[in-house]
This record gives sequence, C-alpha cells and structure tokens, in this order.
Amino acid sequence: MRAAFVGAVAFSERCLGVLVNLPIDICLVITTDEKASRKHADFANLEPLAERHCIPVIKARDANAPQVLARIAASGADIVFVLGWSQLLKPDFLALPPKGCIGSHPALLPRNRGRHPIVWALAEGLSETGLSFFYLDDGVDSGDIVWQGKCLISGDDDAASLYRKIEDLAEQGLREFIPLLAQDRAARCPQQHELATYWRKREEEDGHIDWSLPAEQIHNLVRALARPYVGAHAMRSGQKLLVWKSRLQRNCAKSDCPRPGEVIDVTADGILVGTGTAPLLLREVEVNGRCGPLAPGDILE
Repeated sequence: MRAAFVGAVAFSERCLGVLVNLPIDICLVITTDEKASRKHADFANLEPLAERHCIPVIKARDANAPQVLARIAASGADIVFVLGWSQLLKPDFLALPPKGCIGSHPALLPRNRGRHPIVWALAEGLSETGLSFFYLDDGVDSGDIVWQGKCLISGDDDAASLYRKIEDLAEQGLREFIPLLAQDRAARCPQQHELATYWRKREEEDGHIDWSLPAEQIHNLVRALARPYVGAHAMRSGQKLLVWKSRLQRNCAKSDCPRPGEVIDVTADGILVGTGTAPLLLREVEVNGRCGPLAPGDILE
C-alpha cells in the first residue's frame, strides 16, 4: 500500500519516523514552508528524515492547493496520513486517495474535539486523555476511529511531558494498526456523535493569569502553556512576564497571601506570589530586561 504523508510538527516527525519502518510505502511527504512554519510552536523540519529514506518532499502553505492535489494523484498514493497539520482539508483532497485519509487527535474522541486539546486537558485539570487515529471526513474530528489509546495525566505533567506521552501513544498505535490497514483488516468504528464535546480555539487572553483564581487553577494554566507552547503570562508596570513553571505550596493557606498577585518572597527556589486561595511558587519566570528582577511587594496583574 502506498501512502502520502502530511505534517509539519514534532508529532509529525515522530510518526513519519515510525511509518518508514512499517509495511507501507511512504511515497510523498507534504510539509509547510519556512514562513508558514512560524505559526507552529512545535514546528519540525521533515525534509532530512524524508531525504534519508529517498522520499520526495513538497512544501505548501495550503494542502488543498491544486498543485498539491496533482502531486498526490501523481504519486499513486492509496491513502494519505495527515498527522500534525492544522488546516481543514476540503472534499477534493479527502476524495483523492481511494482508501481515504487518516488523521489524529490527542483526545479520546468523541469527547474533546476541536482546538488545542493538550492545552485544554491540562488547563482544566483532567486526569486522563489519549490519542485517536480516525478517518477524516467533512466534519471536525468526527470520522470513524481506527485506533484509540489512553494515557494518565499526572500532577507533574506539563505541555512538554504530555506531548511526549501522546507521541508514545502514536508510535504504539501506528505499530498496531498499520499492518492491519495494509491487509484491509483494520477496525473502523463510527463515533457516537451524541457524546461529542468540543474545545474552542485558545486565544492569547486565555494565557493571561488571573491571580484572584485558586492557586491550583493558575498552576494548571502554567502547565498547559509550558514549552513548546507560548507560556502563561502576567503584567508588571506595563511589561509582559512569561511564567514557564510553577509549584503548589501544600502547607500554605489563604491567610498567607497579602493579596492576589503580590510577590511575597523571592528565594533560590522561585518567586512566591499570592493567589485567590494560597501562595503559588513560580519556579521559572522570564522577565523582560527593562523590568528588572521581581522583588517582594511587586504587584503582578
């Protein structure tokens, strides 16, 4: 079975690295160009991997462009894997490969369809998530499921560690269902659409820390937006600060907080800041050079 591959991020690179060693012929890789790559915090250049395996590569900002469709058709691909590509694909693309298109979503479909599922899972304090491989259709994450696996979210997980867990699930899933797919024996399970829930697109304002919220909720936001994403942020004297890591203080109470957003103490362990419930320790803060270092009594907004 011949397959084309579409992707542009670290998850894509991990999946492509698995696929080239499975019983399937990757005959074309479609990825983004340098300018479009800037919108991906986790961008990965797929060219070196493709070149090592003598796979032709084309770069495109729009996977639905006629020239891209023409290259897929000319490649003779039976199926297309779309793994780590944020653009919705139009009917002409989806109808092109005779065996369809397979995508992935880092959630347990039909729940948590939509945008930024890794970020929202952490921000909402979920204890479990997963990965679904499914056939793409004209809906949003609504196609028949080919494979699905679960993973736990620990209190120590942040965006980077959960991303790696999702990558590990992807490798497991591909190794399990690709041999069956090549033999036309892979499962194809329709989703229960009545159970579907949706995450909305994350906006920049969603990353602004509201210090009046409970410490745990702020900590979850910091975990959610940690690298490779954009970081949770706060303001001081009109300048933006990025908060990359935090830690809950289990033995602290609200009475230990002078006021939400006030810096209580600065130590070698981090910066202790008041919240709506208890102090939160900020373990890594990126401060604009014009602001100078944080000090007790500073107010974060």
